[in-house]
Amino acid sequence: MPNLSKEPRVMLAFIHFAPWYRNPMHVEFASDLAPLLTPAKTGLQVQADFMPAAEIEKRYLNRSFGNDYDFDQQNRLDDSFWKISG
Repeated sequence: MPNLSKEPRVMLAFIHFAPWYRNPMHVEFASDLAPLLTPAKTGLQVQADFMPAAEIEKRYLNRSFGNDYDFDQQNRLDDSFWKISG
């Protein structure tokens, strides 16, 4: 939904991976958000690195953006795992 007001609005985007995908990416959150992002509260396993809010603010504009992320898997299963023997 577009923001038609003159007030800035925060936009968050999340990428969800299947539990078996084994992607190493983590999202940085302020430490005070840790109690709100537990599996009990969210129903999800949030791949988060928690740090002081001041550190998040310092690093914010120096992080990767756009397509500069690695979506590959860690310890990828080789193709022979998926082949069905006949």
